[in-house]
Amino acid sequence: MKMRRLRRFLSFSCSKGSLVKKTKVFIALAISASLCTCESLSVGSLMKEPVLSLNSMELTGVTFTGVDGMCTINVENPNHIDIPFPHIEWDLSIASVRLITGAIDTGMSIKARRSTIIEVPFHVDYADLYNTIASVKDASKNGAQETGFKLGVTAAFTLPVLGEKKLPFEAEGTIPLLRMVKFSDMALSIAAIDFTGVTLTCSLTVENPNAFELPVPDMEWDYAINANSFIRGRVENAAPLAAHSDSAVVLVINIQYTELYKSFHTLLAAGEADGALALTFGLTAIPAFAGDVLSLDLANTIPLLKPPSIRFTGITVKNVNIFEGLLAGNSKIDLAIGFEVENKNAFAMTLDSLAYTLTVNGSEWIDGAAPDKTVIGANRKVTIPLNVTITTLSLAREIGALVASRTTNVPYVCEGGVTIASDFPGMKPVIVPFNSTGVTRF
Repeated sequence: MKMRRLRRFLSFSCSKGSLVKKTKVFIALAISASLCTCESLSVGSLMKEPVLSLNSMELTGVTFTGVDGMCTINVENPNHIDIPFPHIEWDLSIASVRLITGAIDTGMSIKARRSTIIEVPFHVDYADLYNTIASVKDASKNGAQETGFKLGVTAAFTLPVLGEKKLPFEAEGTIPLLRMVKFSDMALSIAAIDFTGVTLTCSLTVENPNAFELPVPDMEWDYAINANSFIRGRVENAAPLAAHSDSAVVLVINIQYTELYKSFHTLLAAGEADGALALTFGLTAIPAFAGDVLSLDLANTIPLLKPPSIRFTGITVKNVNIFEGLLAGNSKIDLAIGFEVENKNAFAMTLDSLAYTLTVNGSEWIDGAAPDKTVIGANRKVTIPLNVTITTLSLAREIGALVASRTTNVPYVCEGGVTIASDFPGMKPVIVPFNSTGVTRF
């Protein structure tokens, strides 16, 4: 009986020792596993890399100097703790050429399990773009309306456990190209002409193909006669060119014949002259095209009008029995006077009217006009005879006395004006004054 109890006690003691040993081993393994699990959770699960995604890409402003844009990037912090805001470096490339760069630092943090927006503003200067990448400028001149770009962003994070992390991001977009103004419908015509000179007008259309307003190009012009510069000018105070619009530009060129003949004596006997208008357009007000100069040329012919020559041909007393009439108290005297008008031009003219005053020997004899229109052919002369009757007794006696005395070299002055009209383009009726002096006999 005693022996059986002893065996049970010894068996229990051995089992209890084995249990303690097994418990110690289990606790050690559990601690080891716990440490491994915490480390694994800290690196793999509890700290994760931020996630970058495109929020928006838009242009905020476009002018003839450049383009402003804004790229916004969403940054998500998936971690249970705040992380520092990254150091941002970015660059914008066009046609594989890095054009501009920038950096962003805020000193802020991104809240745990929250997102924030990174704003990357950029400005593309057209002058820099065209001076750096000639192919883009050439494309704009050939009609290209836009070009693509790439925005590369590198976000450098300093994260717990993970350390330094640089996350790249790239976005693409397009910007409109600054396009050259266009000129069309250029025409040179005669606006007005008379015997003193000619006024020319040059009209043309200036097209702005851009989606924004442009300043007016510097426009200078040079009008040459017979291949020699004669008169110059420039367009002043023109209005800006509205977006997507055509603007009419009109140049006025006044040519005075007296000044023309001073410079070109050989034209005094000519009927026309060869003219040529050269227009030069400078784009200094548009930085991207500051070195570009456009030119247009247009030739024409200007007529050199010659005023008609007007000559008083003389006085004839028609009623020879003047003394009998005066003795009988009849003061009526019939006179014949005449004018010769010469047209020195290569086209016909119409003498619409002729008004004159005739003064003889210091006394005004006649103040009259020609009753009919007269057509004067090209390079022709016409004689205009006029019959005049004088009824003033005192004047009749004065004339009678001159006739009776057979006085020679009687002075006269005939002055007035003729109104000349023509179908010549740009010519309006014009009054040509005349003053003819001399001596006559009866």
